[in-house]
Amino acid sequence: MKFLPYEDVPLFLGSEDGNESEYIFAESANLSISQPLKTVRYVDDNIIQICAFNSGESINYSSPTFNTNTFHTTLLGPSGGPPQPLSTSIYKIPSGTKINFPNNKHLYFSGDIFPNGHDYLVTLESKDSTWSLTEGEAQSGYFDPIYNYVSDGPVQGTLDVSFYINTGNLKSFFNITGLGSSFPPIDEQKITGFLGDFKFNCAHLNSLEFSISPNSISQARASFSVYGVLEQDSTITNSYYSSSLYAQQSIPHGQDSSILGASQAGIDHPISFSYKINVERTPTYCTPTGKYFRSDGTYNPTGDLPKRVSKKSVSITTSIAGENIDPNILSEGLNGKRANIDINLKDLNYQNFEDNSNGFLHTFNSSGVITEQSLSVNSAGYLNGSVKINQLFR
Repeated sequence: MKFLPYEDVPLFLGSEDGNESEYIFAESANLSISQPLKTVRYVDDNIIQICAFNSGESINYSSPTFNTNTFHTTLLGPSGGPPQPLSTSIYKIPSGTKINFPNNKHLYFSGDIFPNGHDYLVTLESKDSTWSLTEGEAQSGYFDPIYNYVSDGPVQGTLDVSFYINTGNLKSFFNITGLGSSFPPIDEQKITGFLGDFKFNCAHLNSLEFSISPNSISQARASFSVYGVLEQDSTITNSYYSSSLYAQQSIPHGQDSSILGASQAGIDHPISFSYKINVERTPTYCTPTGKYFRSDGTYNPTGDLPKRVSKKSVSITTSIAGENIDPNILSEGLNGKRANIDINLKDLNYQNFEDNSNGFLHTFNSSGVITEQSLSVNSAGYLNGSVKINQLFR
């Protein structure tokens, strides 16, 4: 694999049923996957007891006289038996691992060992001459193995994207992520896609936010939860140049976009807004979980995937800045002041050009209660007010 420049790393999102799919014109994207692991440890699993120095024909202990570079077949276990194998919590004991005994005495494993529950006999090496182990010392050896690790949770990660919403992805993107106009506002259909050569098979939208202000285009940020492992496909970046990613698109602009209903929130002459949707989700896994290998023995790149990723709550937060605030809004009873805001996104609406000539693009709505007001001023500006409107879907 080589280091690919930005222009050669496409971001693609598609619905599971294949009805919607789009290349996303991303300014930046970050995809990360992790799996929580923990070590497997048993009580005294790094303690070694020597039952006898033989191949198992006797459990009567008798220490040989150790000399430099001599090797000894060793039966493991407590004095008088029964023999006891190395712990299966150990993944590997590398060749040359030191066994420490009382009185500064040492023996060494002569080869790599991968304990399987039947390792009653091992070969130990002495690197010093003319010494022996008492029976008590032989019961008190310890060493530092490499332990096994087991999964403590599913393979899971995040996809964070900063992108430009445009006519190429505006409506289809929200359909893909379940933010269409039909009820419920956000569905539970999973998203598939790829970043560069790396494919993922199960993602769900967690948050989406964008903002707009005068004389600026609208930039958005989205965050997804990704489940399952990644799969690499080296053919992806070799074939996407002919895609719709490079088709001419219209981008929402602050010059003609409008905010309807700001006066209900006590704001005159709105100058900017931000819009954010948050989705709290819970994945559900079945027992037994999925396997990394299919029934025919072939590799399954998706790994363990949730049976369902359900919504727990969906909320919309809208912030509007402009002139003035209504000081009486937060004192109008205990139920809060309601506000209904429509945000109409438009491009520059050029009349004599094909580019950015669509006019109206999309409407976002927020119907909730005002939860926050603020005022700000500095030496180079004017007194501005802002309000925050929260809406809870479920």
